[in-house]
Amino acid sequence: MIIVSFNVRGLGGRVKMRKVRELVSQQHVEFLALQETKLETISSSLCYYLWGSQDCEWTFLPSEGNSGGILSIWKKDNNLLLFIFTGQGFVGVCLESGIQKKVIFVVNVYAKCDLDSKRRLWENLVMSKRGFEDGAWCFAGDFNAVYRREERRGVSQINHSRLTLEMRDFEDFLLDLEIRDTPLLGRNFTWFYPNGSSISRIDRFLISNQ
Repeated sequence: MIIVSFNVRGLGGRVKMRKVRELVSQQHVEFLALQETKLETISSSLCYYLWGSQDCEWTFLPSEGNSGGILSIWKKDNNLLLFIFTGQGFVGVCLESGIQKKVIFVVNVYAKCDLDSKRRLWENLVMSKRGFEDGAWCFAGDFNAVYRREERRGVSQINHSRLTLEMRDFEDFLLDLEIRDTPLLGRNFTWFYPNGSSISRIDRFLISNQ
């Protein structure tokens, strides 16, 4: 399954929607995970446009005003939706995929900035994985956290103690989740401050051994 994760930082503009549509077509995407849509409602016409056809299903979490918002769209052909599960900061789907009817869980994640919200999100993700039946798991999205110091540059010295605590907690979460953090190819970071003063690797694909 080809999965694309993209923090769009607002999906209202026609240019950005067209770029997403082109990405889906060019990469033959089977599952699209968008974060920070900044949309309170999602229409079928929007999903069909982004996907390039009506051969799709979707689920979403609305934004809170002009903040957040998660949208997951997947290829309907050969992917039977078994159920959807959601929580603050994530939308998950369980699919029966392909001729072999393999059970696949794909969780679209968008974490808030404060550590308390991240901890609640991490706890809910671990409980979700432990609570459902076995299958292949993929957690994709913007986790807004790092667990190695080299994954973030340009952070003020004042924030170093808080960052160290967050890194330790995030690493514990990854161990509890029992998944693999897939390495980046080509670049070392996924986010940068507009003036280039700080950069981070906060977007990830976490996958199970299956």
